[in-house]
Amino acid sequence: MGGRGLGRGPPRPMFPAEFAGGPPFMGGPDMPPFWGRGGPPDGMEMGGPRMPMGRGFFPPGGGAFMDRGGGDEGGPMIGTGRGEGPGVRGPSRGEQNDYSQHFVDTGMRPQNFIRDVDLTDRFEEYPKLKELIQRKDRLIAERATPPMYLQMDLLETELSADVFGTRFDVILIDPPWEEYARRAPGVGDSLATWTWKQIENLKIEALADTPSFVFLWVGDGEGLDLGRHCLKKWGFRRCEDICWLKTNRENQAPPRYDESTIMQHTKEHCLMGIRGTVRRSTDGHLIHANVDTDIIISEEPAYGSTRKPEELYHIVEHFAQGRRRLELFGEDHNIRAGWVTVGKGLTSSNFNKEAYIKSFSDKDGKVWAGGRGIPVPENAPHLVGSTPEIENLRPKSPVRSQPPTTAQNSASQQGAPKMQGGRPGTATPPSGVTAAAGGA
Repeated sequence: MGGRGLGRGPPRPMFPAEFAGGPPFMGGPDMPPFWGRGGPPDGMEMGGPRMPMGRGFFPPGGGAFMDRGGGDEGGPMIGTGRGEGPGVRGPSRGEQNDYSQHFVDTGMRPQNFIRDVDLTDRFEEYPKLKELIQRKDRLIAERATPPMYLQMDLLETELSADVFGTRFDVILIDPPWEEYARRAPGVGDSLATWTWKQIENLKIEALADTPSFVFLWVGDGEGLDLGRHCLKKWGFRRCEDICWLKTNRENQAPPRYDESTIMQHTKEHCLMGIRGTVRRSTDGHLIHANVDTDIIISEEPAYGSTRKPEELYHIVEHFAQGRRRLELFGEDHNIRAGWVTVGKGLTSSNFNKEAYIKSFSDKDGKVWAGGRGIPVPENAPHLVGSTPEIENLRPKSPVRSQPPTTAQNSASQQGAPKMQGGRPGTATPPSGVTAAAGGA
């Protein structure tokens, strides 16, 4: 009775007559074909249609989609995807989809076989979401400031808003954690790492406006806890955790043998913090929530590299409507339109404070600054803005009903049905509501 697929197995034959030549099993790069000697049954094609990310997995060697939801008796079903084709019941132990064993045998990570993870084809089956992303990307590109970068040793320079002429709406930080050197022996030894105390002592609170957001890469070890300490020290509340699953389809890096871990780590985390108060239902000019997911799946960089996936920029830009974006510890490959990139690893500088703040100045030449209890106006120059088409397409949260005021409570009491003969008077129910039968 324990888990599905354990014990006796399904009560009916496990495979139909089409598989007389042998049961189906998952094929790998050096394995026999997926359907064994019998070949695929009539009417069933290999592979099937593409599935959106998160709906299921495909076998390591290609073949039918496996829906983990199971059939009418609980076992996994093998088919061509979304219930198309006849579908057959798989082995009760699910060994034909053992991605963990395949990783042990070949080194290929399970996330390698998730389909449609690239930005170019991820939304093909979701036309409205695809249109939303395209419209937002065009607007973001039109409103982006020219790329600016500043070579700076962050250990030697104290950060402040005076350096840049304004505070920022978004700050992205990828510090050189000690973990980065530890996980790549022989290569990472030359990396100039920072202790977590040094990272915590960065004056991020002096650069962040209110409201604002910080995105902090923390690795996959002790940084998960230390990063939270940093956010708290800087005056931010952790609100999300973005996880980067690293594939190794093209780059088969050697396995990691870190004494501080008990499992093979194939992911990294980026903590997201918020400063100030932002409501999803009413502050659509500040944030566009629920456009992207908190999972990034992309290829791991070369051994010893700390380069991060470009997709995080898209997540940040789709979500935060503020155009004042800063990246710390950046390198030449991080330079991007709409961002100010700062780091010791840059080879040159082009940052001009006067030219930068001009992009966010109002008609009086002033840049909006928060922290005074004044809400951000919807037409503030430092915001990306929106269009009617984007507003019609993007996901929205319902506006919560406001609690009644004292005056409203008094008015409702005055308008209540009066007592007649010691019993409440009969009130007419609102339209569409039927009064209950019987006495009060």
